[in-house]
Amino acid sequence: MPLSTNTEALREMQRLEMTNTGRLRAVPARHISHTPATTELRSTPEPWRGRLVADLAERAAGSLSPDSAEYLVFSDNLLIAVLTVAARVVLPDYPLSPVQRRHQAAVAHALGDLPRNTLRWLADRRANMDGRDKQARLEVNPPAGAIQVAAVDDPTVTTWVTIDADPNTSRMSIRQCGLDPDHLIVITAPGYGGYGRDRHRLDLPILYAMRQLADRHDVTAAVIGDWLAAEGATNADLTPEQIFTDFTAAYIGPFASELDYTRQHMIELGWIAALEHAGIPGSYLDEAAVKRDWFRSQVRGISRATHDGVEVFHRTVPAA
Repeated sequence: MPLSTNTEALREMQRLEMTNTGRLRAVPARHISHTPATTELRSTPEPWRGRLVADLAERAAGSLSPDSAEYLVFSDNLLIAVLTVAARVVLPDYPLSPVQRRHQAAVAHALGDLPRNTLRWLADRRANMDGRDKQARLEVNPPAGAIQVAAVDDPTVTTWVTIDADPNTSRMSIRQCGLDPDHLIVITAPGYGGYGRDRHRLDLPILYAMRQLADRHDVTAAVIGDWLAAEGATNADLTPEQIFTDFTAAYIGPFASELDYTRQHMIELGWIAALEHAGIPGSYLDEAAVKRDWFRSQVRGISRATHDGVEVFHRTVPAA
């Protein structure tokens, strides 16, 4: 396989992919389980070597537990980190070289901050393993308004909870599921558009604010999430108050199409009246060209999920 840079390798580790920089190497446990584990772990001191050889043998036989190894990372052929099925990072305590210690610190940080897609895959697989198949199946067709959450210290045991625009009732619903709303991680948030899909970590107060805006302006949370993503909020840390302010300033309203907005705005600007006053036929104005220019530089249209119209916003981030 081609060699990766350290930065690339750490990203690949967060996706639990096989990767190799030449000195830093990571392998999913399922691959080691089908090769002689004693060869892969030949440089690993005891008792770690014996434990992992036995663990990988059990895995190859089809036996998994939350503490089973899921992913192994080596530095100069010495094991420096293990990720378990339960997404816990385990670090061997035997002596390491300075380079291996640096590698171990970087790997521990990367594996301790897994993307939600990776956590979701681990959680669904663990739900099947634990006989909670319904939890995994809900991923395919989640209940309306539901999000998949887990305790911060056990992110692969998930449950689906329903939240709404009222933080108090939402927090009560979460507590009724045995979770602390102040110490959980949102794994999946369907119905929150690009922001809910692509942001690395989702905060409940932001999701509450999105629901409140949706109710107030008669739009969907998906529209708000797509607008946030288009404006770059996916990689920015915003407060609910900022989102309220920015949305209120940006939102223009619903229209049947982008061309429908263009025509209405031309009327508001007095263009149509000016043409009529000058005796110039309206067909001389290239509405499609005006629409392209405005939606490229001044406003943006966010399509509704039902594809029956568009929500129009003032643009703050120009098109790429």
